[in-house]
Amino acid sequence: MFRVRRLNWYTKQMPQKLSREDFLKSFKLAPRLAIELLFENQKSELLLLKRDKEPFTGMWHLPGGFLLKDESINDCIIRLAKDELNLVINPKQTKRLGLFETLNGDPRGHILHHPVKVKIPSIVNKDYFRVIPKNTIPYQASFLEKLGYKLEK
Repeated sequence: MFRVRRLNWYTKQMPQKLSREDFLKSFKLAPRLAIELLFENQKSELLLLKRDKEPFTGMWHLPGGFLLKDESINDCIIRLAKDELNLVINPKQTKRLGLFETLNGDPRGHILHHPVKVKIPSIVNKDYFRVIPKNTIPYQASFLEKLGYKLEK
């Protein structure tokens, strides 16, 4: 005799970004997890981007962003590489480098930073640095120094 099992089918929704207003409100409710991507070239120089929106407009920063509700960290890494640099990566090309905290170094609120090194060939036409410039977002410069990168004096 065969047993018939009933399967519960459901449709999983893709994680959605919050509206700007809800995103800013979320910092008042709980810390937010930021994933920062570290790309190095063959000379061990670090890729940095120039920030084009508030806060920290005009400063150097790591490519990255915030984990969305119902999004795995691996899916977030893949999404951010695509959104920030138009790259398709595999999580097997990554190495997680720990967790760092900014209690009040960002005007939005409390952030937990999870830097992730991505092992791929160099990306052309991007800015790489052997020494982290002074005008890098301060909390990123701080954890980059703890990870062994040299800061401009």
